[in-house]
Amino acid sequence: MSLIYLQPIQENEALQEFPYEKIGGRIAKHTKKNGLPTIQGVQIALLAVIDEQSLAPHTFRKHFYNLFVGNWNVSLADFGNLPAGNTDEDTFFIIKEIVYEFLYQGITPIIVAPKQEITYGIYRAFDRLEQLVNLVCVDASFDFGNEHQFVSANSYMSRILMEEPTNLNHFTNIGYQTYYNAQETLDVLDKMYFESYRLGQVTHYIEMIEPILRNTDIVSVDMRSVQAADLDCSDAFPNGFSNREICTIARYAGLSMQTSVFGLFEIPNTQRALQLVAQILWYFIEGYNYRTQEFPTPSDPNFTKYNVLIDDLIIEFYKSNFTGRWWILPNEYTNGSAMLPCTEKDYEQACSGVIPKRWWNLYKKSLL
Repeated sequence: MSLIYLQPIQENEALQEFPYEKIGGRIAKHTKKNGLPTIQGVQIALLAVIDEQSLAPHTFRKHFYNLFVGNWNVSLADFGNLPAGNTDEDTFFIIKEIVYEFLYQGITPIIVAPKQEITYGIYRAFDRLEQLVNLVCVDASFDFGNEHQFVSANSYMSRILMEEPTNLNHFTNIGYQTYYNAQETLDVLDKMYFESYRLGQVTHYIEMIEPILRNTDIVSVDMRSVQAADLDCSDAFPNGFSNREICTIARYAGLSMQTSVFGLFEIPNTQRALQLVAQILWYFIEGYNYRTQEFPTPSDPNFTKYNVLIDDLIIEFYKSNFTGRWWILPNEYTNGSAMLPCTEKDYEQACSGVIPKRWWNLYKKSLL
């Protein structure tokens, strides 16, 4: 069983008494005394990957455990720490096995780790599930590199794209900053019909990312996408998401019925950054608690249907009467059968004669 690689949390965290109203009093913990938590019935599993260079993934718990729980009905378990392997490949293999174990049991793992390249190991956990993967990276830069280069913080994405089996169905970057990325990379993403959203686009209308996250399996967050002032870190970028915005993104990820893995990486070892990590996790769990299974059909009275005519094209929109969320119905032009999540703004733009970008990308992809 792959969980044998996990080590207990520190004794000072394990032995401290927390009131039941706080996360530390509610979450099952991996301790030396009690061993691993029982996996049956767990809905969200937390684990930290630790190495000698970064203590941050190991030390956020004192802030996380001291947060009060919301009005939650979620079973939480902290499975402890995974020491990084002797090589990156060792770490990827162990992460792949552990994440697969959780996914197979229907558990949503939260991974807190020093390096975002661990996303590669998480992605490979889906190989044995034999399903295509939608991946979202919240990152100021695109982590692509030469396909023959060994994985580093700047090239793990090249392996996801190039190596067999190629399970990647769709990739979206949220929050890139133009001056940190080559135009050629943007052109490649566009040719592959992947999506990328500039930092300014997202902060201007953060609701735009909700339908993106509604349709993703893995959410990988580089904490350096948060502005330096909110991390108290001189090595971070001066521009980036605010603390409130990154927590909003986490809540949207938690709300998504499809999000199976949530990861936080590249965490500065400052008290402010560690406090923010704890609050990001809180918002993910808050969103998870309010997950709602919705799938519109033309005959379902819980949805309102809107037909929009653009030239000779009729686009069908559906709005949930319960949550207010929106979908576009793919048609014969897109060769699609599943509903495509969208925003109310997409509907409003369609009413003004503008074809929604996500529908347009789906149409172009269907021509391949």
